[in-house]
Amino acid sequence: MAEPMLTEEAAVYSEKYDIHGVVRDYGVVTKLFFTYAGKEIEMGIDRNVEFFGESYEDVGRSIIDSYVTNLASHEEGRKLRLHYWHIGEHEVDGKMFRIGHGIVTGHKKFSDSIDMHTSAVEAVHIDKEEGELVLTTRNSVYHCPLAYCRFKKQDEYPDIIPDYESIKERYRDKIEYPSIEPGKVLLVLANFCDYYFHSLYFVPENSGDGKKLEFSGWPHVGMFQDSYLINTKGYRIDLRYFPHYQNIEFYSEDTNGCPLFIENIGDVVIYAKTSAGTIKLEPGDRKEVSNENAEDETPILPSGDLYPAGIIE
Repeated sequence: MAEPMLTEEAAVYSEKYDIHGVVRDYGVVTKLFFTYAGKEIEMGIDRNVEFFGESYEDVGRSIIDSYVTNLASHEEGRKLRLHYWHIGEHEVDGKMFRIGHGIVTGHKKFSDSIDMHTSAVEAVHIDKEEGELVLTTRNSVYHCPLAYCRFKKQDEYPDIIPDYESIKERYRDKIEYPSIEPGKVLLVLANFCDYYFHSLYFVPENSGDGKKLEFSGWPHVGMFQDSYLINTKGYRIDLRYFPHYQNIEFYSEDTNGCPLFIENIGDVVIYAKTSAGTIKLEPGDRKEVSNENAEDETPILPSGDLYPAGIIE
C-alpha cells in the first residue's frame, strides 16, 4: 500500500500558552501535533476548515488553547493504567518476552483509549488492597484493574499471573456497570474504553420483570470519520455519535421519548455535543441531556476522528 503523501503543513503557535505545534494534511487525514507538559499530543482535525473560510493556523491555535483550558485539567498525578488487558508471551529473535496488552490511559506519549502493547515485562505483582495487577517494564509501571482482565485471553498464559485461578474466580465478570431508575436511559462513557463507550442501561418503565434491555454497540469505520452506534433489542433506543478527542458529537439521540442521561466513569473530562447543547462531564459526573445542563459558552473542541489513520513518517 502506498504511503500517504503530505500535501500541506502549517506551523501553529499558541501565544496564550507559548506552545508550538504543526498541522499536517496528508490528503486522507489531517493531524495536529504539539507537546504539553511533556506529553506528545496527536489529534485528528476537520479537513474542511478552509472550506468554511478558516486557516489551519487559526484552527490549530484555537484547539491548543482549548485543550489546555478545557481538557488537560486532570493530567497531573494520573496513574498509568491498562484496562481490558492481558499479558502474553511473544518470541523475538529466538527469545521469549512477556508483553502487556490493553487500552491505555495516563501515558506520557500515547493518547487515552488507544489499544497498545507494552515493552518487555520485568515484574508482575498483585495489589490486593487496590484490586489491581501492577505490571512493571523498564521505563513504566502500569496499574491494571483485575476486574478488567481479559480472562479468555489470559487463560492462554495462566502461569504469568500469581495465583491466577483464585484471581480469576474472584474477579471474572465483576466489572461494575452503573444503573438508573426505570424509564430513563443511561449512557456510560469512559476514556479507558474503545470509542469511549462503556455501557448502556435501560429498564422500560412498565417492564414486568424489571430486567435491563440487552444492547448492541459497534463502531462504523468511515474513510474520514468513524462513528459509534448503540441499539437496544425490543425497544427503540438508537444512539449514534462521532468520537473526537475527549468529546463526542451525537447525530442520533432517539430514546423513544425517555430522558437520556450520560455518565463519565473515566479519569478525565469528556464533553458531549448534544441536541440540547454541549454538556461537560467531569470524572464521576452524571447529567441529563437538557438545556439546563449545557454550557453557557460552547468551548472549541477537536472535531477530527478519535483514531486518525496512521501515517508512516
